[in-house]
Amino acid sequence: MKNQTLKICNETIHPGESLSLAIPLPEIFSCSPLYMPVKVVHGKQAGPCVVILAAIYGNELNGSEIINRLLNSSTMNKLKGTLIAIPVVNVFGLMTRSQLLPNDQDLDTHFPGSEKGSHASRFANLILQEILSHADYCIDLRTGALNHSDLPQVYTTKNEPDSLELAKVFNAPVITRVRPVENTLRATLAKQNIPYIVYEAGEAMRFDEHAIKIGMKGIVNLFKKLDMLSAKISDKTKETQSFITEESFWIHASTSGVNHSKVKLGQLVKKGDILSSIRDPFGASETEVIRSGYDGIIVGMNNLPLVREGEALFQLSMFTQMDEAISHFESWDYQEGLNNE
Repeated sequence: MKNQTLKICNETIHPGESLSLAIPLPEIFSCSPLYMPVKVVHGKQAGPCVVILAAIYGNELNGSEIINRLLNSSTMNKLKGTLIAIPVVNVFGLMTRSQLLPNDQDLDTHFPGSEKGSHASRFANLILQEILSHADYCIDLRTGALNHSDLPQVYTTKNEPDSLELAKVFNAPVITRVRPVENTLRATLAKQNIPYIVYEAGEAMRFDEHAIKIGMKGIVNLFKKLDMLSAKISDKTKETQSFITEESFWIHASTSGVNHSKVKLGQLVKKGDILSSIRDPFGASETEVIRSGYDGIIVGMNNLPLVREGEALFQLSMFTQMDEAISHFESWDYQEGLNNE
């Protein structure tokens, strides 16, 4: 079936067209105009509309690279349905190498937003009305925070089977099921019954080639699942490659000092295992040893050598089938990929 015309920000896009748009954003005090880049691939044949967002936090760059490589791929010429991709949502944050909007506002705490609210609220409303109003599915590409590395993982909404199916097809090592938090993009899309997944991998302000490749492959897998791309029999994806967890937590520094980590991403730790040692940089006090209080897999970690008391150091995920999970993670060559920056 032939696709229909699409209208975004008063621009009409015909079937078979690809278009780059620049949507004006709420002004900042310098009166300098800011524009959000929007890339549209509108296939000749009808199909779902997938919206892909990157850099909601402006210093998280892996997602931007994933989108730009995807758009430059010849695969997109065969796409059915519609792809709306925003390689940089938070343009201000990109310019300032920051996660946040002006006035240190977090965009992902201001949904669904309003036309007459704060800067962040107006921005959220713009995204929802002009972009996400077209979405049948949404993929949000993120990384760990600055100086924090995340194992490639997909976050999906609890009690939402459609988003879980997409997460399985994405084939990241870990799927984490979370509850929606009010005023976030996840909660807003859940109320609109739009399946939403977050792919999070790597670290802010650093390209991670391993994470980028997993992200690109995951999106192509998802397009095939939705019949937006044709899948050969040999290309069919095993949906058992991701392990699902609903329980993860951070281990925090018990004191301040120089942190010496003893573990790596993807590593199994047992209760009582030493995760790191924290030493006084002036040599005036004894070394503090940080131990794991649980059995789990390291899925996130702080890379800073200098840490403050109470600072998050390691994120552990727990799995019901831990023995199988260990074998699963050993089959992924994470550390090699994480070092290929």
